[in-house]
Amino acid sequence: MTDWEQHYLDEHTPWDKGEAAPPLLDWLDANPGRILGKLLSPGCGLGYDLRAIATVCPEAELVGLEISPTAFDRAREFAVVGHERYKLGDLFDLPASMRGTFDWIWEHTCFCAIEPEMRDDYVEAVASALKPRGQFLGVFYLNPYDDDHAPGGGPPHGCSPEEV
Repeated sequence: MTDWEQHYLDEHTPWDKGEAAPPLLDWLDANPGRILGKLLSPGCGLGYDLRAIATVCPEAELVGLEISPTAFDRAREFAVVGHERYKLGDLFDLPASMRGTFDWIWEHTCFCAIEPEMRDDYVEAVASALKPRGQFLGVFYLNPYDDDHAPGGGPPHGCSPEEV
């Protein structure tokens, strides 16, 4: 299992590009103000995506869930843009207060970061956090492999469209 805290302590965070995910920004441009209610972002890192959503959807209540205490602390150092907040916690051990309460899930490659054998648990955790008729929006790595990163050497771990 990946030690996310150690990655942040070692400043080995190649996934952190210092800005919100371009596909999210494209979606927000095409759907301004569409995210209403409560949104959960598991594995939110330093919160770039949450702040981008807060800018375009200022009425939304956004919760960034992060397992790394260091990433959690760093995310909270940024100025608040809207109604975003951060919670230190584990998606696979959500408290009762976070079950069935979210209108949206924004997922930025969290599914691809976890070990593939945990994906069914991930689906159950995300489904348990959503309200009935909740919306799921995400970015996934279909093929993250290159000369430096081979299958089985993740994270990230690739996935197929059918699996998603």
